[in-house]
Amino acid sequence: MVAKICAPYPDLSGIAVNQENRVFLGFPRHSGDHHWPALMELKQGKLTPYPNETFGLPQQHNIADWLVSPHGLFVDKNDTLWVLDDGKIQGHSTIAVGAAKVVAIDSHSNKIVKTIVITPPVLNSTSHYNDLRVDLSHGQAGTIYIANSGFAQRYSLIVIDVASGKQREVLVNHSSTSPDPGFMAFIENNPVVFNADNPKLPQGGIDGVALSPDQSKLYWTALSGRKLFSLSTTQLSDFSVSEATLEKAVHFEGEHPANDGMAEDEKGNLYFGAYEQQSLVRRDIKGQFYLLDHNVHDFGWPDGLAYRNGYLYTTLGQWNRTPDLNGNHDLRQRPFFVIRTATE
Repeated sequence: MVAKICAPYPDLSGIAVNQENRVFLGFPRHSGDHHWPALMELKQGKLTPYPNETFGLPQQHNIADWLVSPHGLFVDKNDTLWVLDDGKIQGHSTIAVGAAKVVAIDSHSNKIVKTIVITPPVLNSTSHYNDLRVDLSHGQAGTIYIANSGFAQRYSLIVIDVASGKQREVLVNHSSTSPDPGFMAFIENNPVVFNADNPKLPQGGIDGVALSPDQSKLYWTALSGRKLFSLSTTQLSDFSVSEATLEKAVHFEGEHPANDGMAEDEKGNLYFGAYEQQSLVRRDIKGQFYLLDHNVHDFGWPDGLAYRNGYLYTTLGQWNRTPDLNGNHDLRQRPFFVIRTATE
C-alpha cells in the first residue's frame, strides 16, 4: 500500500513514477467538477499540489495555462513528466480550445517546460483523451501518441510531433481502436453488456497504451475489448504515411484480460489491470501471462498503471461505481487506494 486517498479528496485516475520513485497522481474533472488540485505528488503518503499550488486549480485566465482534467501520466527516460489533459469538465458538452493539451514538466526542477494544445480539426468535443506515451526515438524532440477512448462513439489515436506541435488523428473508428462488438464483462461478479446508449460499466475504445523497450512499437488495448494491437512507431510517427497504410499495418498481438490502464517495463513485459478478475497481470515477451496480485475486496477497478524499479504502481478508483453508471447512486467507498506490487 502506497496511500489511501480519503475524503474530501476526489477520485483519482492517472499515475506516473520517476526514477527517484516520486509518485504523481491525476484527479480528472470529467465525472466530478471538483475544486481540488488536479495534479498532485504523493509525499510520505500525503498529497501535495504539483508542480505548484495553482497549476491544477480552476482559474479565470487562459484555459491553456492550467490543468482542467488530467488523465494519462507518463515519465520518459529523461524524467520528464508528460501530463495528458482531456479538457473535459462534468456538465460541459464541449471542450474549449486550450483545455485539451499535453504538458511536459521537468520532474527534477519541477518546472513546466512545454505545453502543446490539441487544436481543431483534431480536437473533437466527443473525444476522451485517456492515456499517452512519448516516443523519444522519432521526431526532433519526440512524438506523442494519445489514446482517444471516446465519450460519444468516436475512437482514435492522436499523433503529435513535439517539436512542431503538428498533429493528426488516425485510425478513427477502426476495428482496433473501437469496442469489440457485443462486448460483455463481469463487473464485480455481475455480467454487463456494452451499451453505448445506456452504459452500466466504464466503456469505450482504445485506452491502455504502452511502448516496447526500444520504442519501435506502440501497443494498445480497448477499454471494451480483449484484443491487443500494435503498430510500428516508424510508420505511426511519419505524417506522410497514409491512413490506409496505417490501417493495413496494424498487428493483432493476441488476447488479454479486459483492462483499463496498461504499463510496460525495460524487459518488454506488459502489465494489465484486469478489472473483471480484480487482478494485476503480467504478459512476457513470449505472450505468456502471469498473475501478480488479486484482491476481490480492494481492487476496485484497477485504472492507472505505472512501472518503476521493479514495482507496478496502480490507482484503484472504483470507476465502475460512479453515479452515471448506477442510476445516479454513487457506490464508491472511500478511501481510494494507491498500491505498489513487486513484479518478480
